[in-house]
Amino acid sequence: MNAIVILHGIGSIIGFMLMVLVFKAKPSEQQKILFAGTVFTFMDVLGYFFELQSRSLEVTRLAVKMEYIGTTMGLLAFLFFTCLYSNHLHDKWIKLIKYFYIVNNTSILFMVLIMDYHTYFYKTMDFSIKDGLYLMIYEPGILHYWWTITITIMGILIAAIMIQSVLEHKGEKRPELILICAASLVPIGIWILRMTGVFGDYDSYPLSMLLTESFLVLVMYRYRLFDTVKSAKDRVIDEIKEGILVVNGRGSLVYSNPEVGTVFPDIEWDNKDMVDEQVFRFMETHIDGFIIKDRFYKWQSNDIFDDQQRKAGVLYRIFDMTDNYLYTKQLIELKEDAERANEAKSSFLARMSHEIRTPINAVLGMNEMILREAETDNIREYATNIHSAGKLLLSIINDILDLSKIESSKMEIVENDYNVGTLLLDIENMVSLRAEEKGLNFKIEPDVNMPKMLRGDEKRIKQCITNLLTNSVKYTQEGSVTLQIDCVDNKDSTVYLWVSVSDTGIGIKEDELYLLFDPFIRLDMRKNKNIEGTGLGLSITKRLLEMMGGNLTVESIYGKGSTFSFVVPQKVIGTELLGDYKKIADESEVADSAARKAFVAPNAQILAVDDTRVNITVVKGLLKRLKVQFDSALSGQECLNKVKEKHYDIILLDHMMPEMDGIETLHNMQQMDEYNRDKSVVIALTANAIVGAKEEYLKEGFADYLSKPIDSAQLEEMIRQYLPDELIEYI
Repeated sequence: MNAIVILHGIGSIIGFMLMVLVFKAKPSEQQKILFAGTVFTFMDVLGYFFELQSRSLEVTRLAVKMEYIGTTMGLLAFLFFTCLYSNHLHDKWIKLIKYFYIVNNTSILFMVLIMDYHTYFYKTMDFSIKDGLYLMIYEPGILHYWWTITITIMGILIAAIMIQSVLEHKGEKRPELILICAASLVPIGIWILRMTGVFGDYDSYPLSMLLTESFLVLVMYRYRLFDTVKSAKDRVIDEIKEGILVVNGRGSLVYSNPEVGTVFPDIEWDNKDMVDEQVFRFMETHIDGFIIKDRFYKWQSNDIFDDQQRKAGVLYRIFDMTDNYLYTKQLIELKEDAERANEAKSSFLARMSHEIRTPINAVLGMNEMILREAETDNIREYATNIHSAGKLLLSIINDILDLSKIESSKMEIVENDYNVGTLLLDIENMVSLRAEEKGLNFKIEPDVNMPKMLRGDEKRIKQCITNLLTNSVKYTQEGSVTLQIDCVDNKDSTVYLWVSVSDTGIGIKEDELYLLFDPFIRLDMRKNKNIEGTGLGLSITKRLLEMMGGNLTVESIYGKGSTFSFVVPQKVIGTELLGDYKKIADESEVADSAARKAFVAPNAQILAVDDTRVNITVVKGLLKRLKVQFDSALSGQECLNKVKEKHYDIILLDHMMPEMDGIETLHNMQQMDEYNRDKSVVIALTANAIVGAKEEYLKEGFADYLSKPIDSAQLEEMIRQYLPDELIEYI
């Protein structure tokens, strides 16, 4: 038997083995295309094997048809494989080529299969024996020339695509690309050699296709493209308790694991249109998750990129979050319950503080009149004690109100420019008397080179320092209490105000330090049972400092004393230094005293409106020494009636009144012609001391705001401020 026949017989066996080998590989898109290529290559080699041994024209025609099927479709499969492996399968120009060759090659094959009935492919066909081989002799027709041209171009395109892919990955260690590129050059190279007559009458193309397919199968196995790891990954994806959906670059579903069927039990997964309509659109409208059959699911999507970092598809993962969802829901409900309870507590404290401030106003107001009019020392002493106790009670109420405002997030930090010297003088006036009564040495030691003017919440800083000093005085029986103040880390216009309060008091046990800032908790009660207080001061101080961006620290030795210190950021105003704050403060006090000279206003008309008679009495008593013309009203309607009858220079209007409150009264007053002809100054007089109260009253149309309990000095200053100059007589 001729060696060429034997070679093609062996080639047919090899082609069959390649086909079986690829068929048994793990299914994938690459495996499917490569399997189709090995089938058509086997047909090509086997067809030529039969042609070489044919004994009749009929057998030759049949063998030739098998060869054309193998050559034409095998090369088309190779085109698909190279495009897929080089990640060009979905390029627009590749799609056009792909569709052209599908139509073209299918049409040509159809004409080849029926060539017995026409002469478009072969005008004539015969066969002859040459060197022991049976070879077909033919005269090509127009379709044969077309087939030859398109097949040649296809081979060139395959080689060009792989060469481009190699160039795109130059510098990378991708030997499989080099081998596939070499395999793509084999068919076109041998085809060109055959067209030039190098191989004579021998058709070398079937063996070139076999060589190419052998290269491809070698690459697929050598470089683990049919890898067991990939198989393991596929198995994990199939068995994982997450729904997995894979969409290709065209937006079509290409994979879904079994768990997806559990998530969407009513979906027909074979119906791709239904999947797109019911699954993907459903998820897109439920971005934050969805509930199906009492199970809560969340999902996420991630783009899939190829080796060239081009988007190749989208991976969707669906998680069963039911347990987390129920746990989170329970936590949210508990949090909401706690917030409602805390809000109710804060609301109760604020309401109770408001209600308590009203009778305190009466107590302190009436006591103020006793102090003014008392003629005997013992009565004055009693009134002084009442005044001290009332101020203490008011301080406790203010602490409770502050705590409720902090916990309900209604506390605001209001910044303004302030004089550090004035701040220290105010603190000294408030604390020095207490320290003196206990025989303590109270010292204030500021750095004279610190800035004089700062910007921050002066009221809250003063409150924090006063709380720390009051606490030290309270728990120190002998020795001293020292306040030190300085500015550190001066950077441009911002500094850190450093404040330290040290004492020689009883100190704090180390194991009780963590309880120090808890509200309503007092430490070492056995030893401190006779010391008054609520335990709120330090808790409020710590929270206020945190709101201002500062922090509070404490160092203590039990039985020897404690040091509380804090730093808080402040802005520097100007370049003037503090210097001797007492001298500057004394000069300022002289100037303020001159500005606050005693006065009377016998011709001033003032109306006080309050539904509580005792409050009317308090206001009347506090204004008594100003000798004003005083009227009163016990309701909003009575106030309106009096305004119709008479013009008032100032109206002190309570807010919380039955039937018509102060705001409604003011709004109705503003609609009256009598009021608008000669407007009065209306000042809100109320026990409402929450943050933002003054701003709200000003927004409603009040000229100013005065909180209860009424401070007589503030009341007189406000009267002096708003009365016309011609009505004031300084004495």
